[in-house]
Amino acid sequence: ETTVVKVLVNNTAIIKCDVTSNVANDKVLLVVWYKNNLPIYSYDTRGAHSDAPSHWKDDEILESRASFRRKGEPDELLINPVLEKDAGSFRCRVDFKLTPTKNSHVDLQVVVPPQPPKIFNERSDQVETRAGPYEEGGDLHLVCVVTGGSPQPKVVWLSNGIEQDSTMLDFAFPSTLNSKLVVRNLSRIHQHAVYTCQASNFYRKSVGTNVTIELYLRPLDVMISSPNQPLSSDRPYEILCEAVGSRPPAKITWWLGSQELFTHQQKVSSDGNVTSSILSFTPTRTDNGKVLVCRASNELVKRGMKETSMKLNVFFVPTITLELGSNLNPDDIEEGDDVYFECKVHANPVAYKVIWKHNNQTVMHNPKGGVIVSSGDLALQGITRHQAGNYTCIASNVEGDGHSNTVELRVMYKPICRPDQKKVYGVARNEAADILCQVDAYPPPESFKWSFNNTAETFDMPQSGYRLHSDQASTLTYTPIKELDFGTIMCWADNVVGQQKEPCVFHLIAAGKPDMPYNCTLVNQTSESLEVDCNEGFDGGQTQRFIMEIFDQQTGILQANVSSRYPVFTVGGLDPGKLLKINIFAVNTRGKSETVTMEAFTLKAAEKQTGVHNNIELTPILSIGIFIGILTALTCITIAIIVAIKLRSSHQPNTNTNGKNSKSRPGNLQIKEKISVPLSQSEELYDEKNPDVIPSNEDPEYKMKSGTATPSSTLQNSIHNDHELLSKSLGEQENRKAYLNGPTGEIHYAELSLTMPRTSSKDQMNHVKKPPPPAYTYYEEPTIYAQIDHNQQYKGRTAAVAVPHSSSHHQLPVQMQQHQPTMYNMAAQTMLPPGSVKTVVVSASPSQFPPVIPATSPLSLQQQQQQQQQHHQQILLQQNHPMAVGTTTALYPPPPSSHPNNISNNKRLPTPREIVTVRTPVAFSQQESCV
Repeated sequence: ETTVVKVLVNNTAIIKCDVTSNVANDKVLLVVWYKNNLPIYSYDTRGAHSDAPSHWKDDEILESRASFRRKGEPDELLINPVLEKDAGSFRCRVDFKLTPTKNSHVDLQVVVPPQPPKIFNERSDQVETRAGPYEEGGDLHLVCVVTGGSPQPKVVWLSNGIEQDSTMLDFAFPSTLNSKLVVRNLSRIHQHAVYTCQASNFYRKSVGTNVTIELYLRPLDVMISSPNQPLSSDRPYEILCEAVGSRPPAKITWWLGSQELFTHQQKVSSDGNVTSSILSFTPTRTDNGKVLVCRASNELVKRGMKETSMKLNVFFVPTITLELGSNLNPDDIEEGDDVYFECKVHANPVAYKVIWKHNNQTVMHNPKGGVIVSSGDLALQGITRHQAGNYTCIASNVEGDGHSNTVELRVMYKPICRPDQKKVYGVARNEAADILCQVDAYPPPESFKWSFNNTAETFDMPQSGYRLHSDQASTLTYTPIKELDFGTIMCWADNVVGQQKEPCVFHLIAAGKPDMPYNCTLVNQTSESLEVDCNEGFDGGQTQRFIMEIFDQQTGILQANVSSRYPVFTVGGLDPGKLLKINIFAVNTRGKSETVTMEAFTLKAAEKQTGVHNNIELTPILSIGIFIGILTALTCITIAIIVAIKLRSSHQPNTNTNGKNSKSRPGNLQIKEKISVPLSQSEELYDEKNPDVIPSNEDPEYKMKSGTATPSSTLQNSIHNDHELLSKSLGEQENRKAYLNGPTGEIHYAELSLTMPRTSSKDQMNHVKKPPPPAYTYYEEPTIYAQIDHNQQYKGRTAAVAVPHSSSHHQLPVQMQQHQPTMYNMAAQTMLPPGSVKTVVVSASPSQFPPVIPATSPLSLQQQQQQQQQHHQQILLQQNHPMAVGTTTALYPPPPSSHPNNISNNKRLPTPREIVTVRTPVAFSQQESCV
């Protein structure tokens, strides 16, 4: 039986040989391969080759391409690569030790593929990748030629994997095959269609050639975007026209009536299917009603033209002419002159607004600032150089905006010193300094003037010492000889407008060595690099540079030397694990500054470290340091406690003040106790709410013009806070009953220490209208009042708080009462200097003060408060006071006749009196304190 083996040329041919025996334990002695009955390969295990089999091959036939591979059953002869000449009949003979010889027959067929097909068109021109282009509606003719191949290949035409109808043609050469493809009536579906001519003679291998069909196509559609859009006169538009479906892309032309328009640009989409043309068109009023035509044409195709049109609907937008005032000379306008513009507008419909622009910024109507804007005019009064530039006006109607021409306004002004120029020059004696003076001016300066000033004299510089530059600058060359030659140099420039008002001031100092850098910080360190940042000191009047030197602390060898324009250094290439000494200094032409010395080190290399040691070694020095630190801390704490105790004891009220203040007591009464309640806590509270604000004594936000104009909310807050502080201070004295157990005829006083910046009364109204901080809106807090016991019914009870600054008070016991918030708007003449206290004594008749409710009264606290409120209401009504009880809104000051100081005309008893203490505003708390 013969086995057929097909293999593609240049691949590996595997020829199998059956080496199995029917007898167990049989052995293969010899395997011989024959081709066309000629031995070509042998495998011998006989005799001396039993341990190492012998291989032999015919080098003329197989060369070095054959090998024998024993796999067991069967064995294989490999030929790699196989050539076309290797085809033929092969026989394998196997000799066994026990059984007869066995033969296997194999027919080897070497397949040679054909050459790649070639495609030709109807003109016998070879087609490489694309065929055509063909006209839409025409026919396609293609011929495929295949050469070679063994066995003879099969030739087919494919499109999208589907075999197409084709015709085989006879050809003169027997090894050549021809196949013709014909496609009738080409349409858009054939555009970019791919046809393949394929030849194959082996099921595993085929060759083919592809060709893509190209067609000429007519335009499918032409469209104008927004054909009904109205157009504004004298305004440029871009009108888009698109043609779809033309191959090659259609050529688009624009026509206005019979006139062709050429102001358009054409572009094609990436797939070539859409052609776009943008027409830049500025219609005029005469174009209204005309027809605009967009025409797309493909001249390579019959009937390849298509067009669309739109009827123009043109509206008229404002046409504007901007002019400078007719009586103004645009070349003779100086700072301080009055300038006006005229905007002449022609529009249909009439413009409903006119906008003025200065350097593309809208000009706002500001009569106080000298800018007067009207519909057709712009007036600038007292212009400045900042108002120079380009001016335009824009008029608008329902159709759009019209822009005027641009008018440039040039304003002449005197020279001014240009900012950001060098102000300090440092030179040595007999060394020339070139001092540059730069100014801004229009027109440019015509001349400069220089002068010198020192502590002894002032004189002008000669013109020979300075020169004029074209860039509005002058340079003075000055050489100081003696010490008095150093001082201040001033420069003035002149132009047609006048001389510079404020000179440019330069300071000439004696050049010296620079100051050393400071605040040097090691900002980064690695095993090989360091980075140091410093702040630069004074340069000594000369340009300075900074130098950093790095030394090894152990050897003293210089490791690096770096120079920089700025005191920022980065050094690399250092050895790891080194202790370093860093010297940093500045140098200029006068010398070198002092040296800043730092110590640093480079980190150890990572690969040389065995691990991270987290344990801290407690050395004797470290132990002593820790002990000293703990001992020092304990000592400081002890001292602080002792000082605090002494300060507290020193701040306790002094009860032995009878003799010192007896002259200020009303009615020569003995002073029982004086309690000082500083209000610094209120200030600290306010500062804590505003940690980032540092108020100044000169800050107008913290000055008040009048103590009577403070908002009621802040007044209530002040009263509430003062009462809390006063109550706290009095509470601390409860254990000291000396001032509570005195005679009933004594009055006890408490003094509130108010701190406020010392400012004049003129500046005390600056922040009256300033609203209080949101954190201090205690509108619902009660107000504490002091009620005088006119009938002395509360003897022995807690005394009220008054002020020991009046000499006319009577000996009246008082009682602390709580009432609803009440604010009395005092007259302007009651305003006091900051930190002062004024006591107003008001005579009252017994009818004005109802009997005071004793402590043993069965009435509740609320009923007592209601009665007390009615009592105060009656007082206000009798005095024609403009404010009722409970009102929290400040009113205008009452007329003089209604002021408490002016009610002495009424009939009153001379003895009973009510003491009202008015205090000036408290600094930083925006409030008044009254008791």
